[in-house]
Amino acid sequence: MLKIVLLIVLNIILLGKETLKDEYLQIIAKNLEIKGDIVTAWGEVVVYSPSYYITAKKLVYDKNSSKLELFDEVNVLKNNELISYSQYIFMDLKLEENSMKPMLLIDNTNKLWFNSSNTKISKNRYELNNSTLSSCDCKNPSWSIGFKNGDYDKEEQWVNLYRTTLYIQDLPVWYLLPVAYMINPIISIEPLVMLYLATNSPYIGFPTDKTRRTGILRPAIGWSEEEGIFYAQPFYIAPALNYDIEIVPQVRQKRGYGYAVKYRYADSLDSQLKFEFGKFQEKNDYQLEHELVNDRHYGWDFQYKREKLFSNSQSSDGLIVKSIDMNDVDYINTKYDNEISNYTNKFLESQFKYFYNTNNYYSDIDVRLYNDISQENNDEVMQNKPTINLHKYSTDIFYNIFTTSIDIKSSRKTRDIGIGANTTEVYAPITYHTYLFNDYFNLSLSEQFLFSNIDYTNNDNNITTGKYGENNHIISLYTDLIKPYDSYIHSININATYTKPNIFKDEGDIYDGTLDDNIINDQISIFPITKTNKNISTSMNQSLYNKNSLKEIINHKISQIYNYSSEEDKYIMADLENDLSFFFDHGSLTNRLSYNHTINKIISTSTALKLTYDSYFLNSYYKSLLDKDTLEKQRDVNYDLGFSFYKYYSLSYKNEYDLTAQLNKKKEYLFKIDKKCWAIDFKLVDSLVATNTTDDSVLRQNIIYMNFNFKQLAEFKHEHKFDERKVDN
Repeated sequence: MLKIVLLIVLNIILLGKETLKDEYLQIIAKNLEIKGDIVTAWGEVVVYSPSYYITAKKLVYDKNSSKLELFDEVNVLKNNELISYSQYIFMDLKLEENSMKPMLLIDNTNKLWFNSSNTKISKNRYELNNSTLSSCDCKNPSWSIGFKNGDYDKEEQWVNLYRTTLYIQDLPVWYLLPVAYMINPIISIEPLVMLYLATNSPYIGFPTDKTRRTGILRPAIGWSEEEGIFYAQPFYIAPALNYDIEIVPQVRQKRGYGYAVKYRYADSLDSQLKFEFGKFQEKNDYQLEHELVNDRHYGWDFQYKREKLFSNSQSSDGLIVKSIDMNDVDYINTKYDNEISNYTNKFLESQFKYFYNTNNYYSDIDVRLYNDISQENNDEVMQNKPTINLHKYSTDIFYNIFTTSIDIKSSRKTRDIGIGANTTEVYAPITYHTYLFNDYFNLSLSEQFLFSNIDYTNNDNNITTGKYGENNHIISLYTDLIKPYDSYIHSININATYTKPNIFKDEGDIYDGTLDDNIINDQISIFPITKTNKNISTSMNQSLYNKNSLKEIINHKISQIYNYSSEEDKYIMADLENDLSFFFDHGSLTNRLSYNHTINKIISTSTALKLTYDSYFLNSYYKSLLDKDTLEKQRDVNYDLGFSFYKYYSLSYKNEYDLTAQLNKKKEYLFKIDKKCWAIDFKLVDSLVATNTTDDSVLRQNIIYMNFNFKQLAEFKHEHKFDERKVDN
């Protein structure tokens, strides 16, 4: 017997390199005894290895069989992820098999813990008996699941539990039905629930990570007075890492039934494809009662993005393809995962765009097709097929004295009924820049060349090709000044620019914004030419900063343009633009307004106020627009306010209100509890929803959303529509 009074370090090589990959133990203890192949240690025992850090009161180790027994207050840390606490542990280091009685296992990676009376471990698989699971605090958890037996596969990141009961505090509230759940196919989304029929006992299975798996996703279950019971069950198929498929049949008891299919595919690390199509069949009674135009709603949505197709280290490129179509807006309203929609745009846009960019040049081709689903056909809808942009970035010329760039834009706009046009626009500025008065002022001299060509197509009135070109002489004088004070820093920018245009080409039929009864002007007004007026523009931008923190306190911008009128032979003031913002410790106040000198009225103003103080917040936005011809006002106000209390609770209210029509577009009430291991959201929304009815009206819906989240375990959502009524559009 060998007794060690002081701490002794004994390095023991367990087996050969071939078996345990050079793994070894270090045993530190107050008392240590070696008899043949048996090592016994007691009194503050500490064990080290590449995979484990273990503390216990007593240890018995067989060097020959690589079996280890630990007694009393045994703490094990494995790979800095799993922590277990037990009174007894048996470990077979050769076979990687362990058993523990009892055991508290904490998975720091997935924020879960297991408390088991008896545990057997084989490599990365834990067999648990008479156990409890939760993600809350170990002492007095808010919720937990008790189960008779189960298993946890650390490598597969999956837990199976049998004969389970859900507890809230110490109260059993639910003997769990046969349920299993898995993660959503979209990476970084929390685990969702799926149904699973077990043959033996009530069972719950769930992943502890976000790995994509084939299975059945969380169902959507609900009820409404108008549609009755609602049920949608997504089926998810993930045969490979780069693509997956989701099939979602749905039933609405009183309304009808439908389905959706989603396909996601990545053909490279720099691409993403999403394709979805679906259909919903209305019941005859529901269609007649709600005066819906169509008894079937169908559509599809295709999106593809790709980067690095032909580019290299000195360039970049990308492809964007979007295509969407549907027979009416109720295709969106009947989608199983559609939340509240305000007025849905009935004008659908599909796009094909490719761009290529280098340090010197940028180019793109952009095709946009439009579908007005409120009309029987798109014969009168203008299509853009295509627009081509070429841009040369600014470069120095003539011994770096001047800078220049060039932009060329060509568009083909066409439709079956009505005039179209092929347009070409060229813009090329040349600029000279210098400093004056010891760099206090900056002087910029520019010559801008602009040319537009409009070749009209589908032309029934012999409209001639329009050509317009001008070169603008521009002189700009500006200054940027900064001055520090004791507590503040003041910065100011003042700019004055004089522009004088010279028209060198003006022939053919051109619409320049002139209002008259000319039938040709009415037709070509959709292809306007903006002619530059001789003008003087002035602007000022100043800010005040805190000298210590450099945080902005006040910002003020004001601009005024004076346009020359040849008829009156004088300069006339355009709208005055004024922006003023105040920033303070608990928020900001911003106002933007436009003042029209002709009618001596403010024609537009918007004010935004943001406040946060302690646990309270308020965000409000007010907008007012005045029609200069009719002097009619359109006023809207949106605000969002709320507060949190008792650390985990919060209340909020949102409102979008049309002051002119005295109509609430949307009201939203939200109550939320967000604790460490669980959360509950209750949301009541009263909003306008677009629909395709036989009369000119929209629906107002009252909807309750409820979301229960047992963090790291499951999330349950419920939606209830309990009121629908028509509102004139």
